[in-house]
Amino acid sequence: MALMCSPRVFNEEPHMLKVSVPNLLAELKSLKYDAKVQEETNQVFFIFKHEKREFPLFIRLIHDGELVQILTFLPTQVKKEQFSDVARFLHIVNKELDVPGFCIDETSSTVFYRLIVPTVKKELSKEIFEALLNTSQVVCKTFSPPVEAMGQGLMTLAEVLKKAEAAKAAT
Repeated sequence: MALMCSPRVFNEEPHMLKVSVPNLLAELKSLKYDAKVQEETNQVFFIFKHEKREFPLFIRLIHDGELVQILTFLPTQVKKEQFSDVARFLHIVNKELDVPGFCIDETSSTVFYRLIVPTVKKELSKEIFEALLNTSQVVCKTFSPPVEAMGQGLMTLAEVLKKAEAAKAAT
């Protein structure tokens, strides 16, 4: 799955975003996201919806803006006995993605997609930022259903892989 870029990304000079919480918030609002700042963590976040499910997406500055983290949580909890299947599936998915980033946190039983983006002089291309936001959403929407099914014990890894092979063969 390729990075989801709008056509303007490669057709114009990049528009740079000086990374700061207020600037990230303003940029997200200009992209029509209902973004807010989580005061206790100083992270910018918004929730995108897909098929009546809510995906919280958080953006955090690391090392005083030298890195930007984009973290999207899948709306499911993984049952302890399902960790192995889900972890193996995420490993397989990450191997196939152009921009891998799926992780499982066994302590909180959560699955998330994390991107870490370096900045140049604490600036980030607005077009690349938008492309990464789009990629995060598309990847999470695409892989959330099998992760949720396995995480709840409704499907095994073997069943998910068999279904994926059948879908691949049909195309």
